Amino acid sequence: MFGSTPPLDQLRRSYGMSALPDRITTTTLDEFGHAVSKPLTDATVDDIALAIVALNDEASALYVKVDALRRLHDRARRAGGLGSEHAVEAALRIEEGGR
Repeated sequence: MFGSTPPLDQLRRSYGMSALPDRITTTTLDEFGHAVSKPLTDATVDDIALAIVALNDEASALYVKVDALRRLHDRARRAGGLGSEHAVEAALRIEEGGR
């Protein structure tokens, strides 16, 4: 119907669903070896499950990077690194075994 709110927009008004994306990417690969991406409105329940797996993998990889950067920062500070100093150089002042 003309003028009616699209179904996806209706769902986005629901509690906790405002961040629903327009498209999803799944762990499934197409015939060219690329991850399958499709509009959310065309996604099946299984597609959503696979998109959740893909996003969880991305989140895990980001967490690993955040954790490594946090460790670098903490080590540089323990070594006396100051805000304008290169973090890698400061962190290397601490011997690996000397924590």
